[in-house]
Amino acid sequence: MSLREIDAYARLPLPVKSAEGVELILDDGRRVLDLYGGHCVNTLGAGDAGLARVLSRQWYELSFATNLIDHAPRREFLAAFEPNLPLAPDGWQVFCTNSGAEANENALKLALAFTRRRKVVYFKGAFHGRTAAAAAVSDTKLPAFPNAPFDAIKIPWSQSEVAHWAIDDSVGAVILEPYQSLAGVTEPTSGFLEKLRERCDQTGALLIFDEVQTGNGRLGTPWAAQHFGVVPDVFTTAKGAGAGLPIGLTVARSKFASGVPGKLFGSTFGGGPLVLAAAAEVARRIAEPGFLDNVRATSAALKRAALRGPVVKVRGAGLLLGLVVNSDTSAAAVRDALLAQGVLVGTSDDPKVLRLSPALTLQPSDAERLAHALETLEVRA
Repeated sequence: MSLREIDAYARLPLPVKSAEGVELILDDGRRVLDLYGGHCVNTLGAGDAGLARVLSRQWYELSFATNLIDHAPRREFLAAFEPNLPLAPDGWQVFCTNSGAEANENALKLALAFTRRRKVVYFKGAFHGRTAAAAAVSDTKLPAFPNAPFDAIKIPWSQSEVAHWAIDDSVGAVILEPYQSLAGVTEPTSGFLEKLRERCDQTGALLIFDEVQTGNGRLGTPWAAQHFGVVPDVFTTAKGAGAGLPIGLTVARSKFASGVPGKLFGSTFGGGPLVLAAAAEVARRIAEPGFLDNVRATSAALKRAALRGPVVKVRGAGLLLGLVVNSDTSAAAVRDALLAQGVLVGTSDDPKVLRLSPALTLQPSDAERLAHALETLEVRA
């Protein structure tokens, strides 16, 4: 009997041989425009020459080191990462792990340790990961664990009045995705994040932004805090921060991070030199003149291109977009039809919403391929 992988993924029939830039190259030589980007991971596209030089040099200099010693890539990462951060009067501190779920676990640990409370408010439609604490604040169909490690209170998304009454002085943390990606790129209503910030300030709860997907330049700003003008107490990121290498980052305002026991966090692989060399390169590239201008310009081009064929509405910002399809079809059927046209997009938990999360190096001219595919689409029911 041959070894089989656990059947966790419904994979697409896409024989990928290699990738270049924003394209996947199939076994037969056909090229597919990748508007999914590894699910917000491929920040710099496939085969980026600058990142390749950084990784090659780091591999030969110091590929791995225990967290018991310091190393130059850690210092270089901190120096590159800091200029992109939102303004905070007391500054920021960061802890490195390997995934978004770990980053969210640590954010929740920090909030509950600092406030000495055991209640967390989260939102309908949320997804924060599959580990125990992250799953406890995710709105999933199947419960991941028999019991939550704290009192988790789910409330409706983007309803300010409900949030006001749910967030009282017994709540230690409020966690949310600024755009709920898996739910279908659902947007916060005007003023909702500002009211959450105000209520957390009133009650002493810590406001946590899960920027695993919205961060690292994806919204056309370095972080959602700059996009919305609301600064959280803690934010997390992963995925695109390493441009293809596993990373998780928990970023907390210094006033809160300094009040947490030093032994609360730990990670064997988090903060390794190879990954931090990649993350430093991502941070530097995001800060380069014109980089985020291109994200915003490409976003505008994709929004114009997408509003045709079965797509009736576009949600989101930057290069995290949700395409709402009409009542006559499903997002999965449109995804499959687009793939037949040489364009890869993602779906979501909403059967009517496709997701676009391409490399941030996508160009406005690439949107024409999406427009052409949608105009000539043949969707099978």
